[in-house]
Amino acid sequence: MWSALGDTLPLAAGIALSPLGMIISLVMLMGDRGRRKTAMFGLCWFLSVLVVAGIAYFIVEAADTADAARALLGVEGLQLLLALVCFVLAAITWRRIPRGGESRESRLLQRLDNISVLGAAGLGLAQGFARVKNIFLAFGAGARLGEVGLARGEGVFPLAIFALMSTAGVLVPLVIALVNRRRVPTSLVRAREWLEASMSSITIVALLVVGVYFLGQGLDILD
Repeated sequence: MWSALGDTLPLAAGIALSPLGMIISLVMLMGDRGRRKTAMFGLCWFLSVLVVAGIAYFIVEAADTADAARALLGVEGLQLLLALVCFVLAAITWRRIPRGGESRESRLLQRLDNISVLGAAGLGLAQGFARVKNIFLAFGAGARLGEVGLARGEGVFPLAIFALMSTAGVLVPLVIALVNRRRVPTSLVRAREWLEASMSSITIVALLVVGVYFLGQGLDILD
């Protein structure tokens, strides 16, 4: 189990290092009822990733029970497909880097000032259920954990740990803000400014790293 959980760390990092998600959490932290909104955002992010990874886990676990060799082959084929998806998404992100003008992400951030707690929950759910990159990474992690052959009850713990690590990008700023209750630390303000300036670059690097990881894992199909 621990080896498989370790294999999912790059995937968890790929989800956690979502610049837009981290910026959304920082923007909400600085607004009215910021800690409550950010906590709801993080909770729903955690739950959405957990559900997607859990679906993949149970699919692969059922296939492994029926035919272990074919299930392993399917997981390795899936990893090659996910590698291709990551490389394609990196190329799309590169092409969408704003060449002057306002990006759609910037327009989204401008609307966050008046967002409700319920709206923050919806944004959190969208991180797992609507963002293509996060869907594929969570599904890949769930498939890797399902391939181990754990008993059904034993799979809950590694899935929860993976989902928790995937939410670290939101949790770390929230913890910092909770420790310093009087005001949002200036370090978080600077972090937001840096993330906004580096959003596309971080996304591209994360996609390329995870794509190489999936490629390396999927090449086992050639053995």
